[in-house]
Amino acid sequence: MLKYIFALALLLLAGTSVFAQEENTITTRFGPLSIGDTGKLLFKGKLLDPPFEEDAGLSLSELHQLGDADVVLITQDGGTACPAIYYWVTVKESSAKITSSFGTCSDLIKIKITGDSISVSMPGFAGDSESKAAQRKAALEKHVYIYHAGVVTENGKPVK
Repeated sequence: MLKYIFALALLLLAGTSVFAQEENTITTRFGPLSIGDTGKLLFKGKLLDPPFEEDAGLSLSELHQLGDADVVLITQDGGTACPAIYYWVTVKESSAKITSSFGTCSDLIKIKITGDSISVSMPGFAGDSESKAAQRKAALEKHVYIYHAGVVTENGKPVK
């Protein structure tokens, strides 16, 4: 009986491990995009440039196919001062490229695909250290970031 309990426990642990791995990998048409054991972003098992710091709190979002590229939204979780910063990864047959970071620090986003562009809209953000008035004002702001052909813009200007 003890052998069966031990075997069941191993199966449960293995299943949890496989599930966790699946959450950190997105299979694109050109190969896997994943977050490695140290929290770094990998394409086909190779470190992407520029590399993120170890344990940067990265998470992968849904996959979008735009023409000859697959595009994945990456979220860098930051805590209460700045809950989220975003990046797009453009994956093509021979490479994967990361855009500049964008966002207001808000983790409340809406994604909309229009043709060969993707918009990410979100409210402004003011953290707990800001006044309640500043938090209310920021929450009423609307920021829209547009991804098109590997470039992110806000109000028509490239994000740097």
